[in-house]
Amino acid sequence: MNITLRQLEAFVAVQRYGRFRLAAEHLHVTQSALSMLVRDLEAQLGLRLLDRHTRMVRLTEAGADFLPVAQKALADLETALARSRDAATLRRGRVSIAASTVLGNTLLPWAIHAFAARNPGIRCVLKDCAEEEIRHRVRVGDVDFGVGTALDPDPELAELPLLEDRLIAIVGPGHPLGAKRSITWRELTAHPLIVLNAESPLRKLVDRTLVEAGIAVEPAYEASFSSTVISMVAAGLGVAALPVNARQVSARVKVHARWLVRPVVPRRVCLFTRRDATETPAATAFRDFLRGYVRGGGYPGSPVPGDAGCPARARG
Repeated sequence: MNITLRQLEAFVAVQRYGRFRLAAEHLHVTQSALSMLVRDLEAQLGLRLLDRHTRMVRLTEAGADFLPVAQKALADLETALARSRDAATLRRGRVSIAASTVLGNTLLPWAIHAFAARNPGIRCVLKDCAEEEIRHRVRVGDVDFGVGTALDPDPELAELPLLEDRLIAIVGPGHPLGAKRSITWRELTAHPLIVLNAESPLRKLVDRTLVEAGIAVEPAYEASFSSTVISMVAAGLGVAALPVNARQVSARVKVHARWLVRPVVPRRVCLFTRRDATETPAATAFRDFLRGYVRGGGYPGSPVPGDAGCPARARG
């Protein structure tokens, strides 16, 4: 069966106007072309839909049964087309983002607020999670894109640079290292070290730095989230190395953030997207907005208390 939308339009128009001439004028076709469309539809269905009279056209019983089906098909198509037009013009849409809990607490809420003010018809869904989950969520299509630490390239994902910050030392209140302006990695690792779990890109960055610096150390504690690590530092369990922005999520605990040097370790934050996926207009709009928001100073980074500051550098 090869029923066309034009055939459905012809049938519904004839029923509506009651005459082939009026229906043909409405559809801007000749009367003979309209008659052919209706006859072809009846042939496809194997049913007579209309009784033709000299002056008027009436529905048969089969035609009366088929009419709501045809009307619904046309209405559903019009609704789908309207939604597509709205999506293309950003009047309607949905974008989903996977991000680390830190970026989900610092950068993204403010960026989403600014984006929503410009695009009220687009709904943003923020899925904060552990860093090691971000790229998996992008790969399986759970989100439109991810925002997190870039370390080892993934052949399935494209990486779009967003910003760059650095690792800093986090020490507890009253800790002797808190009196220093900057702390070396050897000074930091002379104390019990609290780290993220082994699958975290940030943990891998710390581990690689220690190996390259020739420092052998066995972590004292391990946790899944940066906020937990900072709370453990505040409780006096040890010290940690985390990105600058981690300090922003722990305002309620008393810890010291200090420059971490010898070596200085940069951390790249990227937008992750699937290479084989076509972005929706909403996702493209938010991605472009987020990059501009960071470049424009919407995310200046988290300064190290007592120092001149440690701004995150936007990468474009």
